[in-house]
Amino acid sequence: MFGYIYETTNLINGKTYIGKRQGKFDNTYYGSGMILKQALKKYGRQNFKISVLAECDTECELNNAEVVFIEQYNPVYNIAKGGTGGDTLARASKSYKQEVIAKRKQSMINTWSSISEEQREQWGKNISNAKKGKATRPASYTHSEEVKQRIRESNVVAAKSRSTNWKDNHALAMAARKGVTNVHSQTPVLVNGIVYDGVIVAASALNVSRQTMHNWIKKGKATYVN
Repeated sequence: MFGYIYETTNLINGKTYIGKRQGKFDNTYYGSGMILKQALKKYGRQNFKISVLAECDTECELNNAEVVFIEQYNPVYNIAKGGTGGDTLARASKSYKQEVIAKRKQSMINTWSSISEEQREQWGKNISNAKKGKATRPASYTHSEEVKQRIRESNVVAAKSRSTNWKDNHALAMAARKGVTNVHSQTPVLVNGIVYDGVIVAASALNVSRQTMHNWIKKGKATYVN
């Protein structure tokens, strides 16, 4: 094996990074992306996991594989397209892309055949909602206690590192966002035992719309913290 393609996943928000590395698998290497490094510093390495997506026998195959996986998965923490390094616009060969796509389709088929009818129905709804830009989590969704504790710890670390100037600029930026027309958007809100910096922050963290957040507040599922 010449090298491998890996995926680094943030266990708190689900965001990912895809990269390549030569040699055998190294479970201490999370990636070198600028945004990823900032996330590692913010959330802590203990809140990330690494998994191998593919093993490659040559440098050419490794470069091609990185391009394909980045294109297919569109990871949030990646900036470059992958390939031979930097912000290259190189693309993998058509045959290699087709091979990867075929493997992903087969994987989906295998998963589909192994789950129940109820799970299939929910899967279909999630895909439909994702295409429409809607949240895939039900309003009744709650974080596990482990995830809640991780979020609390990461929020404390992040809050301690923020300067007064940063907080002021952040408040102004939130107020300037399109559709933000009232002070409630900047008022801390409590959801599932976790306090967020405002409706926008909570909506982003929970993968729901701001309207959904306001509906939760009206129904008592979320409350403002004064």
